[in-house]
Amino acid sequence: MEFEQQTAVVTGAGRGIGKAIALAFAAKGAEVAALDLDQNSASATAREITRLGGRAFSAAVDVTDQAAVHKAIAAIVSELGKIDILVNNAGIGNTASFLDLTKESWDRLLAVHLSGSFYCSQAAAREMVKRKYGRIVSLSSIAGLMAPPEAAHYAAAKAGIIGLTRAMAMDLAEHGITANAVAPGPVLTEMLREIWDEDGLKERAAHVPVQRLATVEEIARAVLFLAAPDSSYITGTVLPVDGGSVAAGTYMVEKYRRRHSR
Repeated sequence: MEFEQQTAVVTGAGRGIGKAIALAFAAKGAEVAALDLDQNSASATAREITRLGGRAFSAAVDVTDQAAVHKAIAAIVSELGKIDILVNNAGIGNTASFLDLTKESWDRLLAVHLSGSFYCSQAAAREMVKRKYGRIVSLSSIAGLMAPPEAAHYAAAKAGIIGLTRAMAMDLAEHGITANAVAPGPVLTEMLREIWDEDGLKERAAHVPVQRLATVEEIARAVLFLAAPDSSYITGTVLPVDGGSVAAGTYMVEKYRRRHSR
């Protein structure tokens, strides 16, 4: 299998996109470390992998706590032996107009998405360097490429992940480590359901050129592509998985504006 004898670490693996990524790696033969802020969620993902015949490790980790991240990485290496792949997926989401956005919301969202990606990537890369091999895939968003309304903090964090990814690609290339980002469009997840009601979800899907929201499995497949051994010549890139949303450009933004001006 494609990822046999490889170890993949996935943050935010307790639900949604992260869980789908963890299960997809396991299905392709990888040993998986499922990390999540919530231990029960991380453990549930690990148990599902084990039931499917895979090997998994789980831990509760706050990615905004650098010391906790270092401890988790050390535990993974102790338990599974090495780290070949890191997927920075942990994230949170909320909306607020720019004028109403609080310092607390700004700081928290950037800490989880951007600082968390940095802490995890640096700790994992230090292990990857020892073996001259590694794949780092971070979850950005089309919000980092074309910012939607009422999401200044989210757009800034996701754009920051793109910058971080490109910088890592340059600094880590000599060590056999690639760094890439996936930029999903709207994905039908629990987090999106917490932000949008059913009418909002339907309208959001109507803004996408393919007229639907992505599934978590579609995002997972893109992550696995970039993490594959055969993707060794792809680094520093951002892969939109968005149903054509970025290509639609100002058309999509204008539809957002009409919605929010009602």
